[in-house]
Amino acid sequence: MKTLILTREQSSKSETMGLLTVNGVSLHTIERPWIPSHPGGKPFSSCVPAGTYKLVPHTRSNGDQVVALVNPGLAVYYRDEDRPNNVGRYLILCHPGNWSTDIVGCIAPGVDRATSAQGMMVTKSRIAMRLIMEYIAGDPAEIEIVGQNAYEVSP
Repeated sequence: MKTLILTREQSSKSETMGLLTVNGVSLHTIERPWIPSHPGGKPFSSCVPAGTYKLVPHTRSNGDQVVALVNPGLAVYYRDEDRPNNVGRYLILCHPGNWSTDIVGCIAPGVDRATSAQGMMVTKSRIAMRLIMEYIAGDPAEIEIVGQNAYEVSP
């Protein structure tokens, strides 16, 4: 099984920044801040809890090939209909994006990070996503997320 490691490094009220190791290559990530809501964080607003997730291939409506995070033990499911009693989160993707406003509870990878007029960001996100997808290459894969956010936003 191929494993990606995401280490969360810093967070604020608007984003969570991390370092993603993919086959020995270091990439950067941006996510939303942690918004506590049981289970799994606030849907479409929060990053997911730390833990290990299976990566499931997913095609976005725009045709992008990305991956979805799945861990039923942390109440994170692939599809809405997978959730028992409509509880938990679904369709948490790793997909291209530069700012935390480009994602809704997902993870956006980048080659580097920078500060812009809009705040913290990752750069060259499509290149980073391509590196991830080339590494996975259709093989079974998982992502291990370590380090929970120091900053929490109230729901």
